[in-house]
Amino acid sequence: MDIATKRTVIRVRLDRARDDLETASELLKVSRWRGAVNRAYYTVFHVASAALLWLDIERSRHAGVQAAFNEFLIKPGLIEIEYGRIYRTAREWREDQDYSIAARQLDEMTAVQIVHDAERFVTRLESYLRQEGATQ
Repeated sequence: MDIATKRTVIRVRLDRARDDLETASELLKVSRWRGAVNRAYYTVFHVASAALLWLDIERSRHAGVQAAFNEFLIKPGLIEIEYGRIYRTAREWREDQDYSIAARQLDEMTAVQIVHDAERFVTRLESYLRQEGATQ
């Protein structure tokens, strides 16, 4: 993929992340905790996918994106370890809420924290992408 195409795809993924984050925030306002966590997770997923693309890494499965994020961004120290925890927490809660019949009880405080952390995740990874020249 040439650099211009890569930057375009990264921009689309970042736009999706921002849209999902806005939706998550709106869902918090109407006490839709499960929906807010779902959109917060996809916020993290899209921005992590954008950062990986800059490194020429693409994964098709959610577990693959998370593993690659840890291997290629966290482990070498390009992104701080706390962002790996944010990713893991958002994914675990989203999957539990979406797929488990016996899902953990999701409360307002947890949902708000996940959405807040997703916002921090976007801010940090957008900063990384700007620093690397992936966005203009």
